[in-house]
Amino acid sequence: MNKLHLLFILAFLLPSTASAFTKEIGKGYCSIRHPIEAISSSRTACESQHVIQRNKGGGNDLNTIWINTTLHDYLDRYKGKDGNQGKPWENERPWAGKLGDNNLISAYMMGTYANGYHFMIYDHHRGGMPTLIEWDGVSHLTYMVGSVMNFITKEMSYIGFQMDKGTNNKETQYIDAIIGVFIDFIEVVFGLIYGVIGIIVGTIMNPLDTLINIPGGILLCIETTIEGIANTISDIISLFTLGYIEL
Repeated sequence: MNKLHLLFILAFLLPSTASAFTKEIGKGYCSIRHPIEAISSSRTACESQHVIQRNKGGGNDLNTIWINTTLHDYLDRYKGKDGNQGKPWENERPWAGKLGDNNLISAYMMGTYANGYHFMIYDHHRGGMPTLIEWDGVSHLTYMVGSVMNFITKEMSYIGFQMDKGTNNKETQYIDAIIGVFIDFIEVVFGLIYGVIGIIVGTIMNPLDTLINIPGGILLCIETTIEGIANTISDIISLFTLGYIEL
């Protein structure tokens, strides 16, 4: 199969793919992969999270992922003990600002902060599109690097958030968080295979976006690697000192 045949097939599948992945599928899969929270929580198990927040220039079109409610609390609502730390999704933006297009920024944010590996990007509370079709090759590469380099710190930080909630007599999901580590690992392993395919397909289908995103993608890959290493060291130190610090 040559590149032209691949483009025709993907162009034919594009409309049906967009309508096939509904809100119910995204939220349903999220609930299944967080079984304890889905069964025991007094709140909804999963919520739609804007990848690029609306107050940061993001919209509702192909800009949300489905994550469990407790993780949503940590990423986008938690203010930390001193009221300043926390809310990494809002506060921990790329150091150098907006590099490349929105897909590249989304890939960086998801890889650096969102647990697991997300194969779909959704309209807010509506249908979704596979990132395989939507993203360029550099965005897929950035997501792969971020997911691997930040895997340990994301899992440790999330469990640490649960511990912090517990000391404040708030609802916790310890078992679900531990189960989630194994599910997240499996997702990332499959995500690496998916990402390699995504680099190829994304480059073929979005050649200009791939080319334009190369400089920003290189910088963001370096940045997410530094973030992953620094935060992992911070989390390990915190584990042994029974504290929670940020480097």
